[in-house]
Amino acid sequence: MAARYFALRRLNPYRGVVQFVEAGDADARSLDGVTWHLRADDGQGWVRPVGVWVEGEGLKAGVGHRYPELLAALEQRPALPFPLADSVELWLLDKEAGRPLALLDTQPPDRHRHGLAELHWIPFALTYRGFRSTALAERATDDSVHAPRHRDFLERQVNGCARPYAAAQWFRRRPDGSGEGLTGYRLAKGWQGRILAKAEFPELLVSENWNSRLEKSVIRDYHAWLSPFLLCWPSLSDGTRAGLEAMAWQRPRWLAQVYRLLPKVIDQTGLNAALVAARLDQAAGGADNELFG
Repeated sequence: MAARYFALRRLNPYRGVVQFVEAGDADARSLDGVTWHLRADDGQGWVRPVGVWVEGEGLKAGVGHRYPELLAALEQRPALPFPLADSVELWLLDKEAGRPLALLDTQPPDRHRHGLAELHWIPFALTYRGFRSTALAERATDDSVHAPRHRDFLERQVNGCARPYAAAQWFRRRPDGSGEGLTGYRLAKGWQGRILAKAEFPELLVSENWNSRLEKSVIRDYHAWLSPFLLCWPSLSDGTRAGLEAMAWQRPRWLAQVYRLLPKVIDQTGLNAALVAARLDQAAGGADNELFG
């Protein structure tokens, strides 16, 4: 069986784009394009870790040698990043108009299952306390507003727009960016089978159309915070990509983790400077401030 190469987004909360190599009953996955974690079916219906493979070094740990097809597929893999395969998307809907508000989940078309879904949008892992919104910080009148509250404000803002009784819908995205409405949760009559134009879907994780300047700014601050990881999306317009790049260059540590997975770079000089800054920061022992840790 031929090896498969594809990528999937990790969502709710968003944790980047994962690269996959599948060969037989085994697969390898990577968040940075360098370190690959190998997994395989143990023959009893369980998929278990079987090793770690590192670019330029080969198999570093585990029993991956038992899966020569997978190792060969890793050695012979095409250029990164692999194409995104998760074109079926689950969107939390805004209560007022029933339009896509925040991205909750994605699946490949050939593996799509309706199932039960979490209808509460989550911006960050519960353990992460680093998010700080410039807009909220400027609004604060004292030091009582700490970073965790910024995250909580963001979470309440987005989920409040979908309540009460949140609704969500799966859409099959088409090559032109439009989406065909599939099944969902608490859908109004006529929504299943509807076709929404590309412009009705947020380009990033959350809609940036809000009534107040503060709300709009908080969403922009959120996307800026995640900019290195959002640059891994291949379908971004050049204008959006250029804006994200300018913000991502300010987060060199995170950018250094994923720059191999960027499908396109508009400002190559800026990227090079940011990677130099990341190496200098690492050499100086700068804090990791891990987003996903």
